[in-house]
Amino acid sequence: MVSPAAPRSMAGAARIRAATLADLDAVEALETTVFHSDQLSRRSLRYYIGTPTARFLVLEATGAIVGDAILAFRRGSRLARLYSIAIHPDQAGRGHGGRLLAACEAAAAEHSRTIMRLEVRADNQPAIQLYRKAGYHEFGHYPDYYEDGTAALRFEKEIAPPGGRSSERTP
Repeated sequence: MVSPAAPRSMAGAARIRAATLADLDAVEALETTVFHSDQLSRRSLRYYIGTPTARFLVLEATGAIVGDAILAFRRGSRLARLYSIAIHPDQAGRGHGGRLLAACEAAAAEHSRTIMRLEVRADNQPAIQLYRKAGYHEFGHYPDYYEDGTAALRFEKEIAPPGGRSSERTP
């Protein structure tokens, strides 16, 4: 089993790769550590690792999985949805969230998606700052969205497909 977190002193180079079934224990442990409600089940994590309608990425630092992200695609749509992104709390502030977000944007572009959307807890200021810094803009609000009653903010960003720029918008 790969440890879900590396100690703070092990700040080596980060590597992002596709998740595999061998990562299931580590990503499940990360899910439990990061999210106190609205956790994905082991069954859901396994599904996202294997489905062609999503990209499940993990971020490793010094051989340990310290972050992951799930990007979902809908057939026939220009949208990609950042379904989940998680960074182990011991690894916060090291730029891992930005690296994973950029990798998701690249994956969306590779799948010919031109818009990325996401929901984020209204009380998750570090994530909101990350998304704004990366060029996402808020376009919606869902009260009482999460299991614990917290509201969600909706963000989106236009991304360029490989080799070009997109000027189209999705309502």
